[in-house]
This record gives sequence, C-alpha cells and structure tokens, in this order.
Amino acid sequence: MRDAAPDATAARCPRATSSDTARERLPSSPALARARVAGAPALEAFSLGVIAFFLLQILTYGFGRDQGIYAMVARTVLDGGMPYRDAFDFKPPGIFVLYALARALFGPAQWGIRVLEVLGLVGMCLAMASFAGRAFGDRRIGVAAAALAVLVHAQLDFWHTAQPESFGGMLTFFALLAATPRGRAGAPRPSPTAAALVVAGALFGAAGLLKPPLAGGGVVLAAALGAPAIAELARRAARRAAPPPSPGDEAGRAAASTPALLRDALRPALLIALGGVLPVLACVAWFAAEGALGDLWEVLFVFTPHYTALGWQDAGVLEMAWHGVSEWLVRYSGPIALGLACLVALHPERHERAAVALLSGVIAMHLVGVVMQAKFFPYHYGATWPLTAMLAALGLWKAWQRCVRRGALAAAALGAALVAAAFARSATKDVADGYLERCAERIALLAGGARDLDRLDRLASVADVNAAANRAVAAWVRERVAPGRPIFVWGFEPVIYDLADRAPSTRYLYNVPQRAAWAREEARDALMRDLAASPPAAIVVERRDVFPSVTGDALDSRDTLDGFPALAGLLAERYRLAVLIEDFEIYLER
Repeated sequence: MRDAAPDATAARCPRATSSDTARERLPSSPALARARVAGAPALEAFSLGVIAFFLLQILTYGFGRDQGIYAMVARTVLDGGMPYRDAFDFKPPGIFVLYALARALFGPAQWGIRVLEVLGLVGMCLAMASFAGRAFGDRRIGVAAAALAVLVHAQLDFWHTAQPESFGGMLTFFALLAATPRGRAGAPRPSPTAAALVVAGALFGAAGLLKPPLAGGGVVLAAALGAPAIAELARRAARRAAPPPSPGDEAGRAAASTPALLRDALRPALLIALGGVLPVLACVAWFAAEGALGDLWEVLFVFTPHYTALGWQDAGVLEMAWHGVSEWLVRYSGPIALGLACLVALHPERHERAAVALLSGVIAMHLVGVVMQAKFFPYHYGATWPLTAMLAALGLWKAWQRCVRRGALAAAALGAALVAAAFARSATKDVADGYLERCAERIALLAGGARDLDRLDRLASVADVNAAANRAVAAWVRERVAPGRPIFVWGFEPVIYDLADRAPSTRYLYNVPQRAAWAREEARDALMRDLAASPPAAIVVERRDVFPSVTGDALDSRDTLDGFPALAGLLAERYRLAVLIEDFEIYLER
C-alpha cells in the first residue's frame, strides 16, 4: 500500500480546536488501502496512453496570431530589447520570458515553444499524480485527472494553447503540490514548512506575471491554511473564553494560547506573500534596469484597462458571471462535466473535503478573473482545466468504485456514459473541422516522416488567418528585401516578420493601438516617428482582419487607412503596389 498524505489546506493549528477536530488524521491504513478495484490497472494504463497520444499531437501545433506576437517580442528580448518599449503587446511579461527561453533553447522554429509546453505538461501530470496521492490517498486519481486535463488542453488546438493561461495552470499545480506535504496514514496532518510556503507563493507570483488573476490562487491557499485558526479565534471572541483542553492532550493544552493562534492564522499568508512578491520584484527590477518601467506601466495599467472595458459595454455583472461559469461548466468538456456531477452526487469523504474546497476556491478565483476580462476566449479558461480535471477525476473514481461493486453492467454503463460525454462536448472551437479529423491529419503527418508544409499550414489556419498565405508573403519579402533592411506589416500578422527573418521598422508589431479609439492618436504619432527613423523597405497591408472585440469597430486594416492620412500619404508618395497575395497588399519602395 502506498503511503497516504494530507491535503494542502490543513493548517498548522492543532492547538486551535479540540483533539477530535484540530488534529484531523489521515484515514487509517484499512480505510485508505488502495483497493483492488476491477479494471483499475487498465484505466490507469489507458490514462497514460491518452496523455502520451495528446502530448504527441501538441508537438505538431503551429502558431496562431498570439503565438506569433509572443515569438516576436521574445526575439526582441533576445536581441537586447524590452517588451512594450521595443516590441508592443499588452499581455503581462511572463509569457515573453517563456517564449524567449524556448527560442534560446530550440531556435526560432515554431515547434520550440511546443516542446517547452509539452515538457511543462509532463511536469504538471507528475504533480497532479503526487497531489492526488497526498490529498486523496491514491495517485491513480491524479493520473486520470492528468489525462482529462491534457485532453482538454489538446482539444483547444493550436490557437488556444501555448498561451499565458496554459503555462499558468502548470505553475498553479506546482504551487499546490509544494504546499501539500507528505504524510502517513493514521497520522495528524503535517503543516507545510516555511520554505514550502515561500516556494508556493513564488510559483503563484510567477503565474501572476502570466495572468494577474492567477496569483489569486495564493490568496485562496493562505486563507485555507489559516482558516482553522481564524475560526477558533472567532469562536473564542463569541464565547469570550477558550474551551478547556482535553485531558492529556498536548494539542488541546496548547489551544489556550491566543498568540499562537494568531501566528497560525497569519503565518501562511505572510510566507506566501513573501514568496509571491519575489518574482514581481525581479520583473520590476529588470524593467527598471533597462529603463522600460514607464512603458510597462503605460501598457499594462493605461492601455489594457481600456481594452478590457470593451467587453463590459451594455453588460451586467450577474449576466457576465453566469456566462463565465456556464461556459466553464458545460461548454468545453463532456467528461469533466460528468465527473463534476458524479462528485456532487457521491460527496467527498471527510479526508478529501479540504483539498476539494481548496481546488474549488482557486477555480472560483480563476473564474472571477475570466469574468473581469470579459472576453471569454477559450484559452482564458486554460489555467482552470487542470484544477477542474482533478475534481472531475475524483468524482469519476468514486463512481467507478461504486459501479464495480454493483457489477459489470453498472461499470459498462458508466464507461458508455463517459464515451458519450466525450463525443457530446469538445473543447475544440473556431476551426472548421472536428478534433478527430484534425487528429487523423496529424497522425498522417507524424507517420509520413517528412514535413508536409501544406498540411501543416492547413492545420494552422482559422477564420481569416491563412498560414500558407503568411508563409507566401514572408517568402516573397525575403527574396526582394535585403537582410539588413526592415519591413512594416500594417495588420495583425506579426508572424510574417519572423518567417521572413526581417526586422520590423517599429515597436508596433500589429496595429491594434492605431485602430483602438482610446489610444489611436498617440499611437499613430509614435508609429510615424518610428517609420521616419527606420524607413521600411516594404510595407504589407492586410485586409479582412476585423476584430470588434479588440479594436472596438468593424473596420479592417486596409479600410482604416482611409482615416489615417499620414500613413496613407506615406504609402502613396514613397511606395508602389508590387503584388497582391491572398489578403495582403505588398508595397515596395519606389
């Protein structure tokens, strides 16, 4: 039998309550024995196979728009520049560091970030298995949860993966594992050490540099760890006296110390906050040392709030909250929804409740962040799926055990329900074909051995984004523009810079700032100064790139030129239309 261990939320406060409740023990060996559940080894093997299959799929994913932006900012960082000042985007800085790391390790190819992503997912799967062993007494629950999490992650496909939330979810689970000490069955729940809490806080802080609401998981953890002591202090305040300790119980005698209770209430929050502030201070120091702190402030605290406000036009808080929760609960994964229903129906056992409450609290914090952002893009839920998958796997595990006890027919019925749920709801959105068809395409690619660019480009195209056209534009520019000359893309396809291996003439890798009403005039002036200081050898103008939720209007880049006389005049006076490739007009210097 494997040793069982406690969940992450058991605070170090055995002196906070009576011996029956304060020193909550892990279930004894018979209660937590890893029962020989029929089919459990096969289920574990199947889960491992699912993980391996979908990780292999992820390695074939290309870039969407966002990934192209992150790659170009990372390229600027590796060349000695800084995000925001030298390469504009309005995402937090953590994602650029990860893309720069992937680029430094694996080069500029698009698969580099996918390798880093898969390595992170492997680590997350191991963390989920360890967490389940410590919190629920059986690592197999974590293996099943990892399979569910990787399934949803892979179904999000190329556009909605390798995003800040993708990596933030991994860091969140690493943080929860760090704060979940090992223990033995039948023993009191040990508290996480000070070092473990600082590490957990640092991981939550790093997640916040990818997406600020993800740092809120540290707040939930601190509250969960301090809650027993806080509750006891509240009870004492209500009674105005401490309860007498149990005879012979050292923990009970220690409960008389109110200062000790205050320490137990504040200790987790202080240590987690200490760890959480470290990566933030390191980031601020980096920007300050490079003289780019003002640019970081201007983008993240001036530009970005206006962008967020677009989603709240004519929307109410309750309406947005309902939409965010219902999307998370039923729109992305049938198996996870089924598992959550099973958990609600079958109820967590006593030793599981603290971990279930912790996971639920962090999920709630994530959903608050999603609702606040008010865009509800699929990748916004990316960090939440591993946590949700753990709860769903616990529910499915309970349902499986119950069905096995009732016979083969009940077990088969649950299996059939799980398969039906998997086909009923998938996380694959926006693309023209289903995920099974896309899996078959990628399997054919992997089996073929050779790089089939046409097939890869088709798999990396969606809506108005045509990966083949981007590659064609980049090839045309690369042939006609000398390596030392910069180019300018007036549109939303910065990946062209990377594919053409030509530097941008401006910090503005895409033109949202020049199209957004709240930043338009200042950004246009700055753009024209950039183009005057570094004249582009070619200008690429994009059509049909319409994003009302991002720019606030229904104009594409080409139409926007009609209201931007400075850039339109520059095109007319100094450039000539050389070629039209799909949605792109390419102008060369006269």
